Amino acid sequence: MTSVIFSAEQAAAALWTYAEDGLVPRAEGLTELELRQLWKIAGNHWTTDHRLPLSARLTLDKVTAFACIEFSEGQVRPLCQERRRARTAMPPSLRNAPPVPPGTDVR
Repeated sequence: MTSVIFSAEQAAAALWTYAEDGLVPRAEGLTELELRQLWKIAGNHWTTDHRLPLSARLTLDKVTAFACIEFSEGQVRPLCQERRRARTAMPPSLRNAPPVPPGTDVR
């Protein structure tokens, strides 16, 4: 099984990028156990036949956002917007989100 590994901060930034503002606070507070569940959900979507509601190509931050939506709401739905917001408009607290630290057990 494939997993897509990202931090809670990266998840929050991905959600903001696609205008999922209501889910950003939830993502910022994800526990390690919840992140592990999200990594598996994202891994299930990271395929060529992902069947996600997209008209543009699949990217890592879109997979992250879709996984968070599915985890939080119980099902996949279209992103609030498919085009990325301008990074210059991103709140400072979400910029340069740190990755999962090296040495973290990602199993």
